[in-house]
Amino acid sequence: MTQLLYTATFFGLSNRHRAGLTAIHVLLLVALLEVGINRVAVPMLRPSDGAPPWWHTYLDYTGLFLFYFAGTLAVLLLSARCWQTIRALGSRRSFVAGVIVALTALLAAVPLIVDAPAALSLTLEVAFAASVIAIVISSFGGGGDVGIQVGLSIFAIPLLLHSVDVIGAKFVWPDNMLDGPGVVLAHAGVLALCLAAMTTPYCFAPRPFARAAMRLGPVVLAMALAGAGVLIARSEYPALARAVTLATGIELTPAQPDPRLAMYVLAAATLGWTLTSCAIAASSARRSVGVGLALIVLGGYAFKWSHHYLLPLFGMMLIADAVRRVREDEFAALPIASETPPIADLAWSSYLALVAHGLRRTLGEVHSLTTRGEGELSSSVIVGEAGGIPVRVRIERIEGSVLALDVVLGREIDEVRGATLTMWAIPPRALGVNPAGPPAAPIFRTGDPPFDERFKTRGSALAFHRLLDEGLRARAVATIDGWMSYWDNESLRYRVYPGRGAPLDHPIPLSDLALGRASATADRLVAVIELLVEIGARGVRPIANEAAPEPTELA
Repeated sequence: MTQLLYTATFFGLSNRHRAGLTAIHVLLLVALLEVGINRVAVPMLRPSDGAPPWWHTYLDYTGLFLFYFAGTLAVLLLSARCWQTIRALGSRRSFVAGVIVALTALLAAVPLIVDAPAALSLTLEVAFAASVIAIVISSFGGGGDVGIQVGLSIFAIPLLLHSVDVIGAKFVWPDNMLDGPGVVLAHAGVLALCLAAMTTPYCFAPRPFARAAMRLGPVVLAMALAGAGVLIARSEYPALARAVTLATGIELTPAQPDPRLAMYVLAAATLGWTLTSCAIAASSARRSVGVGLALIVLGGYAFKWSHHYLLPLFGMMLIADAVRRVREDEFAALPIASETPPIADLAWSSYLALVAHGLRRTLGEVHSLTTRGEGELSSSVIVGEAGGIPVRVRIERIEGSVLALDVVLGREIDEVRGATLTMWAIPPRALGVNPAGPPAAPIFRTGDPPFDERFKTRGSALAFHRLLDEGLRARAVATIDGWMSYWDNESLRYRVYPGRGAPLDHPIPLSDLALGRASATADRLVAVIELLVEIGARGVRPIANEAAPEPTELA
């Protein structure tokens, strides 16, 4: 029952950080209800003799519906995730993992439609083991989070031990032996599962770990789980043992307390702390890690039905997808490590005039305007058009200090909407990290070593190669900081925060402007905008004759 409690807490808390319900949230909720109703409530409340009451019959039908719903939805989501990975043409490891997991999902879906032949069981076990290995391998490399990579490998061990047990019972030793390799592997799998749960705070908890450990909510929940587990074990141990066996597939001896019961309680409390910490994390990637862990837990360790295989695989794919995003997300949430110097209004106005003049060789009908708002916030906007594509440059300042440079070609699209392609520069650690750009998936390498050392790229590899040829990639390496996102045919957006994840004086010479030096020129900023115009001309549809949307405020 502790499994139900901390998963319900995770689902409720994680919704505070999301704008709406998605299919993944529905799967998480359905899987939770399937465990509580179909696996636990229906068998435990069934009368030992006589016909079951009417309410139990309806409960049984509800559990059966949830059983098929969970399996079908898991197949659809896992297939869609695999197709997205394959279609993106990312790294070879990700491509192979997507193909293997897609085949496994198809095999696991067969029992949902027809009576599966006996030979399918062994084939599914082999495919499941291959999928687990492929997902773990695909998570390594590319500057991912080492803790999550290690944790994913640890969670793969009990899953692989189960597959080895099944394959060995088929070809090496009889599966009806009361003692032997099969029993040893089964016990080793349960032990590895508990140890994996106890390592989750060190591998999957939000970073910085010291800040996560000081949060009161996860600690209180973990202590409550441990206390409730001890109290129920002392008063209603047979019922607890049966409920745990039904829910998780981990068999507890009902006659007397299991000698490893204390370890199970500690593992449940530790896992509950990790799930709660991930649920209330500020990073969306870290919350995705928590969802993946919850799905692995809800899959259980029984491996009797389709969703017992599909839920852990989908959870592992969510974690592997987040492994390369979580560090940037969490670094971006840290306090700003540097501030830009204030610039006098006269020097700033002169600089904007230089920028507007320099852009006239690229843009038509260039106009500039500076507006002031509350709290000493001012916004300087330069607008023009290139080949029918509207171009808008906006620089936000507060008390004379530059906060951000924002360039939009085409329509201005809300950053919450997923982009076709997103690339962001990898800054030196001393400069921190740029706040995260619009989401895009999956991550891939371009095959251009200098570019891959300078940028991380996510989304469509086809769109990337359409937008940036070899010459534009070389210019981007030399001039682009911050992040750039592209929405197919609609918009290209570039943003940089000087002094935060980017050099202080590029592309705007802030130090020279703050000191009033005559050497401050607009060449750097003009060169960046000209590069963006060339890139945008390859993929943004001209909309010059349409009404341009009003610019929105920066976050």
